[in-house]
Amino acid sequence: MFKKFKIMASVVVTGTLVMVQPVLENAYAGTSYQSKQVLNDVSRSLKSSVRGLDARTVQGIMLTHYKTMRLVDENYQWVAPELEDIAAELLPASTTANDAIALVNKMEAVVKRNPYMMAFFHEAAYKNFETLEAKVESEGAQILPAVVAYAMVQENLTKAMYNDPNLIEVLKNIWVPTRQKLGIEANLSTFHRLKLMSVEKPMTDYIEFHSTGEVPADYGKLDLPLNIFEATAEDLAADRRDNAKSGAILAFNLPGVLPSRFAEDGKGIKMTMPAPKAWADLYTIWNMAFVSHFEYFPFVMVKLMIPQVNNYANEPELYMYNRSLALYSHLHFSFFSQFDQLVAGQPGMKWYDEDLTELFGQVSKLSAYDYKWEVYYSNGYSYDDE
Repeated sequence: MFKKFKIMASVVVTGTLVMVQPVLENAYAGTSYQSKQVLNDVSRSLKSSVRGLDARTVQGIMLTHYKTMRLVDENYQWVAPELEDIAAELLPASTTANDAIALVNKMEAVVKRNPYMMAFFHEAAYKNFETLEAKVESEGAQILPAVVAYAMVQENLTKAMYNDPNLIEVLKNIWVPTRQKLGIEANLSTFHRLKLMSVEKPMTDYIEFHSTGEVPADYGKLDLPLNIFEATAEDLAADRRDNAKSGAILAFNLPGVLPSRFAEDGKGIKMTMPAPKAWADLYTIWNMAFVSHFEYFPFVMVKLMIPQVNNYANEPELYMYNRSLALYSHLHFSFFSQFDQLVAGQPGMKWYDEDLTELFGQVSKLSAYDYKWEVYYSNGYSYDDE
């Protein structure tokens, strides 16, 4: 690992990004005190925001999120019998602040297994994010508990979708007519219209695959890179070139090292990219960098950080399946929450911090270079051959 970074440092310094080699070696090796400290600070802030809440309040915030997603009605009743049947999974009656704290602890533990994310936290220790810090100070007491509760909703719902693939169709049958009735699709930007199409198509595919019991061996080879290039194009248009370079490297490393197939449990669908664990690590930092430009980014990042999605180290080939399930539900949370704010005349969040996005992009780009070496190494390349 260290020898590789000496090689990479020389490549990066000749480009537009300059970082100190010893600092990155420590961060990527997972031994950086600074990276762990910053991650712990973030985790502590999230846990502190919910620690004093009683069980009724925690469950109430979760129910509000389910209502936003149109999964419970105005009377907080589940809108489909299939949801009612799994109510104990989606919102256990025993849910307390301790469950929220336990989930944040799991999210923190899982993040530590991604060297690219730990490199970001290391570099963040030496940066000031004035806009973000001001927002946390002024609005954190309201926003952070909602973010943690949303993480619980995302974890429970994504896990339920994985365990019962029929739930994917149930949700699709709720969300498609609802967003059409509200006129949401007609008012989407070009990017979000394309995003919706590229996110919903896999759901239709999954429904078919689970119905027929067959997954095409080349599944994902076309749709996945197109999905990545959509975001990469937006990064380029906004002059976020560092992250765009990372996205291009991701997109060109297609699934197909092994045929796409059902997981052993018959529930998930596996796609095998070159160096699959490192690919998932890179995708995570790349997508964190991309979504950081949204004003409401804390809610968007949740879909990447929940354990059902992010705990992929032992089975990275399932990463994209879980990630796509979470993205599908989050996309509708985003659509409906923005619609509700517009109708109510409420202002939206404004948490975007340019310095945060810039740092994410820098680390994402460097991580992509590292991933290229992982691919070479996995193909039999030896650093001793240098």
